[in-house]
Amino acid sequence: MLLAPRSSLDSLGLLLPLMFLLVLAMDASPSRAESTPTWTTARGNAGATGAVDGRLPDDLVVIWERQLAEAIETTPVSDGQRVYVTDVMGGIEALNLTDGGSVWRKDLDTGFVAAPAIFMPADYATAQNLRSEPLPTIQAETAQAETGQAAPNDQPSFDQPILVVGDVEGNVYAFRAVDGELLWKQTTDGEINGSPSFFRLESKTDDSDADGNSKRIEIRVLQTSQDGSLYCFDLATGTLAWKYETGDQIRCAVSIGDGKTYLGGCDAGLHVVNLATGKAAREPLPLEGPTGSTPAISGNEVFVPIMDGILYSFDPESGSVRWQYEDPDRPQDYRGSVAIGPDRVVIASRNKHVEAIERSTGKMLWRTTLRRRADASPLIVGDDVWIASTDGQLLRLGLSDGSQRWSYEIKGGFYAAPAILGDRLVIADDEGVVRCFGPKP
Repeated sequence: MLLAPRSSLDSLGLLLPLMFLLVLAMDASPSRAESTPTWTTARGNAGATGAVDGRLPDDLVVIWERQLAEAIETTPVSDGQRVYVTDVMGGIEALNLTDGGSVWRKDLDTGFVAAPAIFMPADYATAQNLRSEPLPTIQAETAQAETGQAAPNDQPSFDQPILVVGDVEGNVYAFRAVDGELLWKQTTDGEINGSPSFFRLESKTDDSDADGNSKRIEIRVLQTSQDGSLYCFDLATGTLAWKYETGDQIRCAVSIGDGKTYLGGCDAGLHVVNLATGKAAREPLPLEGPTGSTPAISGNEVFVPIMDGILYSFDPESGSVRWQYEDPDRPQDYRGSVAIGPDRVVIASRNKHVEAIERSTGKMLWRTTLRRRADASPLIVGDDVWIASTDGQLLRLGLSDGSQRWSYEIKGGFYAAPAILGDRLVIADDEGVVRCFGPKP
């Protein structure tokens, strides 16, 4: 007897579970594997928010540690494959992220108190399966007007990460990150205390290249200096694109938001600079004292503390002060930057306090007292706050209430925040030791 063929619906019923399993397998396959995180700038991103999603493992242990030659007072940066550190006696070293082995080292006759930063080409990041935030894109009117070069066919192409760092003599260096080859060197007229930042300048041109493109793309580097100036260099050549002068020392790094950069200085003003032109976007926003802290930007909020113990929240559109917080009993001494959480910001003072301030109101939500001060700015990772203090304590606090969840102590001291790389944390100390923490094997 002949059997009737199954209906198409019956066949579909058999296929659906198989299709579901196939989708699950694709999600778990290497081609869809989670990308490797990077930490290309000291505060984590162009807005200097000092905050990342995710959460470090509860059972962190030291995966590797590496003893280097001199004290380190800067945050490590990483391209996801290597970790880069700079020391106070002019050393720059690239370490293998996997085991801490030395990849290359440069010893310069200078010193570094500012963290480096890494430019990560988008094509390189994609090819290496690296996770890196896209650069802020700034629109300019014409390439000729902004750069003096209207040659889209000569656009520089970057096929490798580039490491940029400034030293205590005022020099700015660009190195090829994979092998340490010096690409260019520029000079400012003052000590450099802040890490560089990058942005993408997009200009329209009158002519098209062979592919029909009528845009010129350049990568620019921003670098502050204690000579009171903000310098903008072309990353490909190191040539100076423009220079903005404040008239007083600048110790902070710059942060970028809405096509502008924000920087505070010793002139008690928050400067807002148009990145396309290098000109002031508005009059400096008045502060009640000097600041060396990098402003932190999230959406329509800019947070900047001053040394005299006031934390400001500005509306960048209007320039108005949303609120300002200060301790009514004892003025705090703020030298670091804030970390921006979903509903609160966290700041550390030289009075040995860590404080959480409500973003909407400026009200203090909690305060934790340390044994000694924390010169390093805090980081927020998920629902944790990470504090590195000068007495050698690395603390994990709860973002909700400031309670201590974990700690690790060394003989030396920490003077800079860690780098966060997925389930790993990398930090350096003033005895020249670089440690990488991660989950238990």
